Amino acid sequence: MSGYVFDHTALLALGAGNRQLSRLVDAAHQLGDRHLYAPAMCLAAAVADRPGLADHLGALPALEVVDLGYAEAVTVGACIAVGVDWRAAQAIGTGRPTADWPTGRPVVTAVPESYAGWGVEVVPVG
Repeated sequence: MSGYVFDHTALLALGAGNRQLSRLVDAAHQLGDRHLYAPAMCLAAAVADRPGLADHLGALPALEVVDLGYAEAVTVGACIAVGVDWRAAQAIGTGRPTADWPTGRPVVTAVPESYAGWGVEVVPVG
């Protein structure tokens, strides 16, 4: 089983028809062994840039929105406190290793430099 975290730039690229991301979503639907995650703050940032995107993304059954619970909010706050862009902060928390995901989940992004030094694997959007 594998999981991918889509940050706001990946969500925007998916909504614009990026083929690489469309194939990843299609594989998740077809194979069922891939899980796609959209942190709530990343979704909010993407929808702020492109309001109609919510309807498109909400129709994808393989894309699960990650809520901002207590532990996640603490991580996000700590990231923002040291200068991380709020649009990337929850993607960092979601991508880092946890008990459920001991090796973490790669963050799919068009701005891989935003995640340098944060202990997350990055999949650049081409």
